[in-house]
Amino acid sequence: MIRAFLALLVSAVVVHAFSDDTKQPSANALIDRVITSPGSYSQMCDIPPPLSVKVPLPVYSLVLTREVHVSEDDFAELRDRRAEVVSALVQRLAALDLSKPAPPVEGMQFAEIKDGESDKLESSGVSPRYLSGLLFEIIVGLDAVETLPELLRLEEQMRSLLAAADADPNVAPPQVLVDGFLTPPQGDKKLKPRDEEFLKGRVFQRELLSVMLQLLRRQHYQPLLDSDFEKTYVKAIKERAKQEDLRDIKTPADAKAKGDDWVKFDLITKIPLGYMEKQPEVPFSREVREQIRGWAKAFTKDVPPEDWKVNDALPPQ
Repeated sequence: MIRAFLALLVSAVVVHAFSDDTKQPSANALIDRVITSPGSYSQMCDIPPPLSVKVPLPVYSLVLTREVHVSEDDFAELRDRRAEVVSALVQRLAALDLSKPAPPVEGMQFAEIKDGESDKLESSGVSPRYLSGLLFEIIVGLDAVETLPELLRLEEQMRSLLAAADADPNVAPPQVLVDGFLTPPQGDKKLKPRDEEFLKGRVFQRELLSVMLQLLRRQHYQPLLDSDFEKTYVKAIKERAKQEDLRDIKTPADAKAKGDDWVKFDLITKIPLGYMEKQPEVPFSREVREQIRGWAKAFTKDVPPEDWKVNDALPPQ
């Protein structure tokens, strides 16, 4: 009897200690941490060229260049808990109202530099409760097609807010929080403050559409793979692969033999990828928008969840 009681007592203590020591943060807390405490930082050396006020649509990339990215270690942690993280992402997007001012956030902060250390970020300066490059990276990297309905809602809200402000000078454009490098037109084309707000809103509208494209491509969605978007992208990466640094690399084994293990390969064509100063893009139009939105709606309606893909390869940054 005493032995049995002691065994139960020890078991209870072990279980209690295990649960206390291994308790995981909530999915929301994990997302907050990944966005506010960046795992990957790459300083920009050159200022991006001025952005057209019409803002083209990037094909499988984002409009703005960002210095802060999700690290592979953070992606691994997010993927281990994909189901609950994606559920939290959907709820987070559903709570987002672009008609309200973006939440305030402190600027990027660097940690104290010690001997032998390079620049290290302490805080990304990015809001975890707003649209951002980091949020988009998480959505695409987790193949979170579950977010497509909310992405569609937010894109339509941004479009309608921009349209309302464009139709009435007394209506303010949406006040968005830009987390990347945005260079407005310069010189005699310099924008008024109101027009700069339009520019920022268009950036996020285009990025929302591009995230939808990226999600659909990673699902091997055939209508997209048969489209001019895909042709534009494949042409660009084929030309890039002809340059000297990638010319002799055809497979991951080739990259390893050259000591270029960092080289990534396109998920579908298997073409090696390298830095491109100008990412593939197409002019934005109502027809382009409606085509992308139509594909996103058709995918969520016609492709059952059991056929959704979760890829091993992370998207290029």
